Amino acid sequence: MKHILVVDDDMMNLVLVKHALSDIYKLTCVTSGQEAIAALEEEIPDLVLLDIGMPEMSGRDVAAIIKSNSKWREISIVFLTANVDPDTEAECFKNGADDFIIKPFVPVVVQRRIGRLLELKDLRQRLELQLEQKEKQIKDVTRISITDALTGLFNRSYMEKKIAELLAEGCNGMLFIMDMDNFKQVNDTFGHIAGDKALQIFAEAIKKNTRRMDVVGRLGGDEFVVFFADMTDKDIAAEKAKAITESFLTQFRTVHCMDNVSVSIGIASAPEDGSDFTTLYKRADKALYHIKNNGKSSYHFFDEKKEIISTVDNTDVDINNVRDLIEGKMDTSKGAFQVAYDEFQKIYDFVSRCVTRKQQMVQTVLLTLHVMEKQEVAAEEVERAMMMLQEAVKESLRAVDVGTDYSSRQYMLILMDADMENGIMVVERVVSRFYGLYGHKGIELTYDIQTMHPELK
Repeated sequence: MKHILVVDDDMMNLVLVKHALSDIYKLTCVTSGQEAIAALEEEIPDLVLLDIGMPEMSGRDVAAIIKSNSKWREISIVFLTANVDPDTEAECFKNGADDFIIKPFVPVVVQRRIGRLLELKDLRQRLELQLEQKEKQIKDVTRISITDALTGLFNRSYMEKKIAELLAEGCNGMLFIMDMDNFKQVNDTFGHIAGDKALQIFAEAIKKNTRRMDVVGRLGGDEFVVFFADMTDKDIAAEKAKAITESFLTQFRTVHCMDNVSVSIGIASAPEDGSDFTTLYKRADKALYHIKNNGKSSYHFFDEKKEIISTVDNTDVDINNVRDLIEGKMDTSKGAFQVAYDEFQKIYDFVSRCVTRKQQMVQTVLLTLHVMEKQEVAAEEVERAMMMLQEAVKESLRAVDVGTDYSSRQYMLILMDADMENGIMVVERVVSRFYGLYGHKGIELTYDIQTMHPELK
């Protein structure tokens, strides 16, 4: 039942109002402005029926107090007045009235006017509530369309759009492309739920070290992007890269004891390295791949004078190091070799049984993908080429041969019971199959092969 506060110093008017409204509404009747304020403090009504011409505190004064109070300003006010001139009518509305009733009043008129006013108030409240709900739905849809569901960061398309807009406006800054080294091992060891948690920890570390003005997004997988607006000092950018890495690893290692998980970051600066998103992204991506192929777990600034895209100039060094790792001659706590130590150890256990017992000839092969000179190749294309290489290996090897990922662009093979000539034939078959699956498209596949002798143990 709606509640009406009736304020009138004339007891006859109060009786008439009670007669007209008490069957329909809950009524509180008072005879002065002071009593009206006290009643409002006790309970907020839906409507105040207020006499204008009261002594000491007039109805105008009471209305002014109601409208100035944040708790009461939404209460509907209907003035009771004996004046019928237009000036009085105008004054009523000027003082915050929603309507007025002329005294002496007819009960039916009072009922209809108050009933209509309260119905309109209810309708307005329902419409306002519907509008709020609609606005919330629109915000939710907008948020879903621009954010990554797992991390709450901007998704790829919106992140690219925002960065492109900033660059078009002439904004300087630093573009970071980051990924988690050896993220696949988190999924393989602990499962995808743990992998998702690791991505969320990574996202939180990035958010912790960025500002509202920066653009933060997830590319997909374990790759993230940040555009630090108005950042031009490389020393500051380097400190930011270290802070993100430290924040992530500190939290991650409280959850998982995996020392080989780290962060690699490629950085390009605008406008020095590019004034549009595509150019800046490609150059930050090249800087990232320089890190991925030179030890990981660090950051690198793009430098056009010194790097086109990182290539392995002397794979003999790599293959010798891998052999030393398998033989247990290296400190496995260093660099990229620790990343694949567990897998290589399994390979060694298998090889040691065959080579030492049967005096077999074994060939060790390192396959490497190179981006051809003066070619622009996106990171996604390098990943696709690596997938094609893995498929080519799978289709070309025998069941007794063993292979494993060595880096993001290299694959390690151990060819059992094969001399150098046979080993080269197998590897050439892999190369041929790779080009059949992938084609050239700016990426070249090379290999190094060495004999692993029985006496290696």
